[in-house]
Amino acid sequence: MNARAERFPLMDSLRAIAALSVVAIHVALPSGRLNPGVGGIRYVGRLDVGVAVFFLISGFLLYRPFVRARALGEPQPSTLAYLWRRALRIVPAYWLALTISALALGTPHVFTGRGLWTYYGFAQIYSNVSDIGGISQAWTLDVEVTFYLLLPVWAWLMRRSRMPDLAGCVVLFVAGVAWKVPFVAGHDPVPATWALRALPAFLDHFALGMGLAVLSVRWQRDGLPRPLRVLDRRPGLAWLFAAVAFWAVSTRIGLSGQLFEPVNPHEFMLRHELYGLVGLGMIVPAVLGDPARGFLRRRVLANRGLLWIGLLSYGVYLWHQTVVRWLLDLGIGDVDQHVLPVVLFAAAVALATAIAAVSYYAFERPILSLKRLVDPGRGGRAATGEAIAEPAPVAPG
Repeated sequence: MNARAERFPLMDSLRAIAALSVVAIHVALPSGRLNPGVGGIRYVGRLDVGVAVFFLISGFLLYRPFVRARALGEPQPSTLAYLWRRALRIVPAYWLALTISALALGTPHVFTGRGLWTYYGFAQIYSNVSDIGGISQAWTLDVEVTFYLLLPVWAWLMRRSRMPDLAGCVVLFVAGVAWKVPFVAGHDPVPATWALRALPAFLDHFALGMGLAVLSVRWQRDGLPRPLRVLDRRPGLAWLFAAVAFWAVSTRIGLSGQLFEPVNPHEFMLRHELYGLVGLGMIVPAVLGDPARGFLRRRVLANRGLLWIGLLSYGVYLWHQTVVRWLLDLGIGDVDQHVLPVVLFAAAVALATAIAAVSYYAFERPILSLKRLVDPGRGGRAATGEAIAEPAPVAPG
């Protein structure tokens, strides 16, 4: 279940990079790197782009088996088996981390009547009171869970409507953009509302990953189009595209770099869509072309350390904020302010990864073996070899 993807073996490294970027921004907050006037703030403050990377990965990996089954004329993968595997992957590890973190950090609102269904029921995003409570970054987990529920329904609707899959992805993208418009138009600054944290606001990001899944199935059958073959030979061009988009969102749309700074509608929409372009450029080398070709793939994305952190990225996501709080309580914040970000980042990554490893090997992996209890059906067996190990949903909280 959480084994490295057979068909797209470099995805784990992208998960690791995205997860580390999120750890970095959560370290930057208490270390003062996001305060006004701090050097490098614009780039540091945009490391929350990791959420877009994860949403695109999720859209790609989870939609592709449905697309492939439809293209081959096979039955749709079993919805029951799909949801069972998603539940095994997400729920037990999250509930464990939420319980221990709430007890250790003294967040008693988690164990109230309202808190139990809100936090344990993946509903914290629907209120400005609870959105960053519990495990604060888990608001993105709520987005992912609703996407998991939508996906098989959407795949079924696509089959019933006979609409081409790529056209369906365009519809989702437009719907994601259109959803945000009434909540941002005429507001300066854009308000913090649940509507801009819920799944519809991120449908455009998921749609980019889903569209790439549709194209990858087509290109697997028909071959890579000639204009795109250069990306197979030189995958670094895709990352150059991502870097330009990251530079633009960091320095060219009027943002100062603070994580929660007020933004106007123009800045909000540009930031959101540029994040999608960064994510698209990041994942293209892992899904397009020979995974063993090019320095970027062979020396960076195939790095064993990154692959291992990516394997554990869900645990790193769940535990890193708690670890940062623990480290600050232990007095690590008293070190020289010039080196604090580096020291805190290194300590947080090391400790969160260690806890994630224990959680994965001792707790999560045994639970994931229960996936065999539900027959995937003919459609699920047809998708053998697909990269269906979903990414850890990560974002700042």
